[in-house]
Amino acid sequence: MTRAELTRRVKEEAEAIGFARVGIAAAGRLEPEGAQLDAWLADGRHGQMTWMAETASVRKDPRHPDMLAGAKSIVVLAAPYLRSSNYEGPSPGRIAKYAFGRDYHGVLTKKAGRLQRLLRDSGHVSRVAVDSKPVFERAWAERAGVGFIGKNCCLIVPGIGSHVFLVCIVTTAPLVADQPMRRKCGTCTLCLEACPTQAFEGPHALDARKCISYLTIEHRGPIPEEQRAALGPWVFGCDVCQDVCPYNQTSVTIGAPLEAFALGDRWRGIDAARLLEMDEASFQTWARGSAVKRARHEGLARNAALVLGNRGGEIHLRVLDDAKKGHASAVVRDAAAWASTRLKRRLAASE
Repeated sequence: MTRAELTRRVKEEAEAIGFARVGIAAAGRLEPEGAQLDAWLADGRHGQMTWMAETASVRKDPRHPDMLAGAKSIVVLAAPYLRSSNYEGPSPGRIAKYAFGRDYHGVLTKKAGRLQRLLRDSGHVSRVAVDSKPVFERAWAERAGVGFIGKNCCLIVPGIGSHVFLVCIVTTAPLVADQPMRRKCGTCTLCLEACPTQAFEGPHALDARKCISYLTIEHRGPIPEEQRAALGPWVFGCDVCQDVCPYNQTSVTIGAPLEAFALGDRWRGIDAARLLEMDEASFQTWARGSAVKRARHEGLARNAALVLGNRGGEIHLRVLDDAKKGHASAVVRDAAAWASTRLKRRLAASE
């Protein structure tokens, strides 16, 4: 099979599986992204995400022995997830839309397996990365012509928007590369201005330590007090900088192959108070197969307490007071104590 024929087969198979976009880039060292990553890490803007520093050399070049020595190409796949929904989250909280359905890691890794088999049958080795290996997916998507990186650091796919999951298949197959996509944000800065915690230092410059998604998912331990009120309703993740983006204002229909990312039953009938009251065993059962497991039981309960302080009502005083006295986690007790005080002040101010 010729290089061009294999490239065509890979793209046809990706579309048949249900991926909305597919593009290919030649494997190599990422620059200027590599230098930008080094500067970002040196400034400590990765927060507690120590693995970013530990795997920086691999992230900058997929031909690294710890990724795939001899890699020639990167196949980039984009899968949209539900954006237009009346559901927002566990009242009075909200969750990022990508967490509505099943955990995307397993779903998309399995789907990408069909492409891996095609490459293997053609005599080539490959590795799949779904936000789980040291691969700079957004940079490769831009190089592969799938989309462009917006000022909010999200990958924007024209015609779809930024509510997409990305899959990268690093392979030894010498496929035909696509043309990179230029950035198309123009003078728009809506995403930068909308951030509740002012996490953006400028276009394409995010301080993760201030980002709500980072704080509610990756950050362990107490959330700094000066940032708690700005979390607003967010129990898990954040969509603010994407919701205001003009590229996300058109409706997108999710096809049958990707229905796994629609609203799941686990979110129906649950509220922030219940998330705070769950014990470890209940959380593990409830969160199985969901991206929310990333926040862990302690983190999600901490977030739920803060949300009740920010957006809750009088009916939530009891659960907050119970949690600040008796929750097994000191982190959650601290969050509940802060939230109880904030909620009481809010109620007093509204009288």
